[in-house]
This record gives sequence, C-alpha cells and structure tokens, in this order.
Amino acid sequence: MHEVRDRSPGGRRLLSSTDVGNTNRALLLQALADHGPSSRADLARLIRVPRATVSTIVNGLLAAGALEEDEPQAPVDGIGKPSRPLWFGRDAALCGAVSIDAGAVEVALVDARGEIRSRSEHALPSSASQSEIELLVTAAAAEVLGPHAGNLAGVGLLAPALCDHEVGTVVACTVVPGLVGTHLPALLGDALDAPVFLEQDVRALAVGERWFGAARGCEHFAALQLGVGVGAGIVLTGHLLNGRGGYTAQLGHTCVNVNGELCSCGLRGCWETVASTRWLRAESARRGITGGRSTTPRRLARRAEAGDLAAAELLADYIDNVSIGIASLVQLLSLQLFILHGEIVHAGEMMRRQLEQRVIERSLPALSEGVHVVFSELGQGSGPLAGAAVALTRHFGVTV
Repeated sequence: MHEVRDRSPGGRRLLSSTDVGNTNRALLLQALADHGPSSRADLARLIRVPRATVSTIVNGLLAAGALEEDEPQAPVDGIGKPSRPLWFGRDAALCGAVSIDAGAVEVALVDARGEIRSRSEHALPSSASQSEIELLVTAAAAEVLGPHAGNLAGVGLLAPALCDHEVGTVVACTVVPGLVGTHLPALLGDALDAPVFLEQDVRALAVGERWFGAARGCEHFAALQLGVGVGAGIVLTGHLLNGRGGYTAQLGHTCVNVNGELCSCGLRGCWETVASTRWLRAESARRGITGGRSTTPRRLARRAEAGDLAAAELLADYIDNVSIGIASLVQLLSLQLFILHGEIVHAGEMMRRQLEQRVIERSLPALSEGVHVVFSELGQGSGPLAGAAVALTRHFGVTV
C-alpha cells in the first residue's frame, strides 16, 4: 500500500472552490446582518471580492428565497444607475420571540425582514412560581407559534435575568424570581420542534438594534434598558460582549454610592437604585410631585417644560443619575453610541439632548468626542425584534 502524502504548502490541505464559495457566502450574509439592506456593489466592497463573485452568490440565494431585492434606489450623489438593495427574504426564516418581563410575557412570530406577523401578550405576576411560569409561558407560546411548529428557524427566549447560555438556565433574577430553575428552553423546544436560544433581554436588545435598528453598521455600541431594572448589552468590534461563563456585564449592579440604598440584588448603592423608574416614582412621591407614584420620564419632562420647578429639579437629578452609568461605559470602553430602551424613550428630544450633554460632561474630552445618546426607534416591537434577531443570528450562522 502506498502512502498518500499531503503535498500542499505546509502540509495543509488547499481550499477547494467549494470551501471558498462557502466562505464568501458566509461573509456576504455577515455583511447583510451587520449593515442591513445593501446593493451588490456595496457587498462587493464590504467583503472585498469581485462584483461578479457577489452576483454568483446572490443569484443562488435569490433562487433559494433566502434573499429578496427591494425597489431600485437612486444613487446618493445622483451619479450612476439606481441600485436594488438586497435583504433577507420574507420567507427565508420564520422565528419565534418569547419575551418575559416584570408583569407580562409577550410572544411573537417574526420573519427575517423584521415584520411581526402575529403577537400576543399575557399577564405574568412577578411572584409567579416556577411551575406557574412554565405553564403560562408554554401556553402563550403555543397560541402564537404552535401553528408553525416544526417550521420555525428558531425561538429567541428573552429573560430579565442572568443566564447561563451553555446550559440554558436562568441563574439569577430579581425581577421575576420564579424564573430561576425553570426549564423553559427544553419545554418550548419540545412543544415547537425548534431550537430555543435563551438570552438576557438587554443583550438581545443589542442584537436587535444591530439587525433592525440604530446600530446597523456600528461595531462599538451599547443598548441600555432603563425600567424597573437597569442593564446594558454591549457590542465591541462587532461581537456581543461575553464574560466568564457567557455572563454579561451587570452594569446596573455596579456601585455608584457606597452608602447608597439597598438594591433588590442584595448589594448597596447599585446604579439601578438611582437610575430605575422605581427610584423615579419613589422620589417623585417623596418630593410631593402630583401623581408621584405613577410618574414616568415623559410626564416629568412635560411638567418641567411647563414650568414646574420641583419636576425640573427631579428631572435634572434623574438625568444626572442615568448619565453616571453611561459615562462609565465611555470611560471604560470608549463607546460612542448608546441606544436607550424603556419608558425614557418617550421623554422627548429636550431630555435626550440634556442627557447626552451630561454624559459628555462626565467623560474625558478625548473619549467623549462623537458620543451620541439616542432613543430606540423599535418601539413596541423591540422585544419581538430582539428575540427574532437572536434566532436569526444563530440560524444564518452570523456573529453579533
């Protein structure tokens, strides 16, 4: 028997044309995920291959229904022929999104273009037990996603919790404690005959913004959730930031006051104790502002704009408190784009500008140049789109 020697350079197998084709296809899908709808010329530039190569890949993906061509768009400079942006096809991948939050669970069916085809929302008491949560969530998912069982590309399961992504379990949750120890990924996977991807809600918001929102084409940014809880999903060099064990940064539980209030997590002086809507409402009531316990950033901003001095003072304090955590991310990671989610997005442009300016003032000049604080424009679709984005990322094999 004769030994077959590998005579390729370095003793390594040379890449076949199939290998090269698969690599270029993966690069093209990644470029679309990163930058949104793009023309053939844009894709050739982004992945650095000849336009003819892009056309070959695109034609195959169009034929398979993975991509669709949008309406022609005139060049920005008015020179040249109109281009037809390419984006994922409506039927390329149907995804489920299950978003659990304090007081509710939302389920949606979303396609690869970010169109929400159906959705429902059910009350979920924060005090619900493990078994109650499992029953309610699986029933809610069956209602919307059940008719598509076996045909889903995946399901993004979002929880306001610290998650072990490798095992698929909730490790800690102060908002809905009963989530700890539940077996929702396995239960939903069996019921829907689809892969289920458990993710912390704020990390998923970052993925959703990259696919469908303000972070398209941005490699360094943070999505922040400012509600009953406070947290951040951070993307660096185009990758979702992971810590040891796949855990994410718990920005809401970093200390901003060593002698501060006791947090729901058991620590003292967490950023969440002064930047959450819980603090805003309690402080509004303490200061005697009308409707204190039902105060929202929007109502507070309107009162301040109408000349209510007490409301204006509280609004300034709230802006200052929120700016602390955002400025910390500027200092630590030199991030420039911060996309806010939660009730704060309804507070208006004046508050957004004030918050952005306060963040800049709290940051080193060399790092604060170009910093932008924006309100998410995903609206009521932020949860469903975030869940779908998590599933799409895994389905298409791209990284975020």
